[in-house]
Amino acid sequence: MHIKNAQSALLSNHEVLLHLQAEEAEYAGTDGTDRGRRMPFGLEHVLRDGLNYLHTPEYSTTTLHTTHPTRPTTLYKGPHSLLRALAPKYRLNKAEYLQIYNIRPRTQITLDLIIEEASTRFSPEEMDDILATINAVFDEEESAIPEGAEDQKMEKLPNKLLGASKKKRKVKRKV
Repeated sequence: MHIKNAQSALLSNHEVLLHLQAEEAEYAGTDGTDRGRRMPFGLEHVLRDGLNYLHTPEYSTTTLHTTHPTRPTTLYKGPHSLLRALAPKYRLNKAEYLQIYNIRPRTQITLDLIIEEASTRFSPEEMDDILATINAVFDEEESAIPEGAEDQKMEKLPNKLLGASKKKRKVKRKV
């Protein structure tokens, strides 16, 4: 097997959980087709172990079921997203947003481990504000988010994510 585009997209743990549940339902016949089929060798172990991991109490999938059970795209889309809440004030890269979404930090120590060079990039007050914003986004009630919020046309954010430049840099080569 040859990988053509390494890491062409980043997935949140929630998106992985939804995919594993859909795969399990497809092979069990509970996906609406009413046809069960035999799983390929090894897939049963991957599904079992992946679902067990994503349902452990140490991992925060329990909060996913009460806040955004079917909305993993609230990470990047819509007015109620983590990106829309943090991007106007703070420059974070995609990997940091994804880790914040997956880990859901509740303390400044955890947030400091997620954000690269946090102590040099942000003051302690800014870190507290980032943490408060994260908690506000994740503690929002699902009923307060209108249906179709992810599909709304939003204006482009003026503050780009780090590393999201479209212009290519020219490299001078020595001959």
